[in-house]
Amino acid sequence: MLYAILSYFGGVESALGSAWDRVPSAAYYGTIAGVSLGALAIGAVWVFQRDMVYPAAFPAHSRERVPLPSQFGMPHFDDIRLETPDKVVIRGYLIKQPTDEETRRAATLVYFHANAGNMGHRLPIAKLLYDRTGCNVFMLSYRGYGLSEGRPSEAGIRTDALTALEFIRSHPLTANTKLVAYGQSLGGAVAIDIVAAHSSEFAGLVLENTFLSVPKLIPSVLPILRHLTFLSSEKWCSDNAIQQISGVPILFLSGLQDELIPPPHMRGLYELAARNADEMAVALTWEEFESGSHNDTCIQPTYFDRIAVWWEENVVKADPYVPTGRLGTLQARDSVEKSDGENIYRVESAAAAGRSLSDTERNRPSAFSDSDSDSDTPSLADKKAE
Repeated sequence: MLYAILSYFGGVESALGSAWDRVPSAAYYGTIAGVSLGALAIGAVWVFQRDMVYPAAFPAHSRERVPLPSQFGMPHFDDIRLETPDKVVIRGYLIKQPTDEETRRAATLVYFHANAGNMGHRLPIAKLLYDRTGCNVFMLSYRGYGLSEGRPSEAGIRTDALTALEFIRSHPLTANTKLVAYGQSLGGAVAIDIVAAHSSEFAGLVLENTFLSVPKLIPSVLPILRHLTFLSSEKWCSDNAIQQISGVPILFLSGLQDELIPPPHMRGLYELAARNADEMAVALTWEEFESGSHNDTCIQPTYFDRIAVWWEENVVKADPYVPTGRLGTLQARDSVEKSDGENIYRVESAAAAGRSLSDTERNRPSAFSDSDSDSDTPSLADKKAE
């Protein structure tokens, strides 16, 4: 049969010669096709990487009505609108204790949510923390999330976090409260970043199921892109930042069945913090949950019990907060008009004074630069949206 086929093409030598003549053309066009597909894949990764890192910020359903704290048994709250230095209006909740005096005495938890949903979806967790620790809670939806304006980026979310911190430190009820940053997943990276840059403002840091960095996470989440991590503009290098934290107790909450962020990432953060724990005067606490996955670690038995124990030992017993003056010239005002979502508080960030931040900023100063927090800045002022 083979002989008959080859004879049809003019014999063995003629058939093989004809096939060999086609090899250079096939290789050429195959190479062109491969390079084109590769370039297309690289371009797609570059263009759509923010959609992958911040997926909940883009679908239309993320703009749905955000639940209110009062729907979860927390009636004493302000619905806050903050304008950042780059003119993006973000939304937040300041959940307070029943009286002003109780609010001033309580510590304030700054809640940084994960990359899915918005602050409203975390209100059940905030309620449990509020009840178990007796704290105030400040929550914000990052730009592009919930009802906040703009599009998310690492530079932009960093600006949002600093704007929230400066608002808290200028509000008459929270200006002198002890602060604890609490972050889940992406929120853990945001919390590490802001605490590393402003350690003296915080009495504690709580991390749940967060990662070493985005480039180090990509190979496990999207193995097909493991060779393209160099393209990542969203880095969130928590592995570097956590080593800059000084004097702030850290609680690590790790779900050992986390299917999205491999548990070794959390363990790696703990070990990196431990390297300088003595020198940086950092108290570290490790808590793991055998059955905890990425999204249900917070509902594991004893989760809130362990936080309450840590809180009592590290936050309640911590020395009272002493104003540092490291956030520019912001001063606590005698009063702040209650916000019902109509008022906008404009905060000129000390770290951004004299320059403009944008979502596409690339060459930002180090998050750990002392000079960032020493520059002059106008006082916070509120103004009607209209």
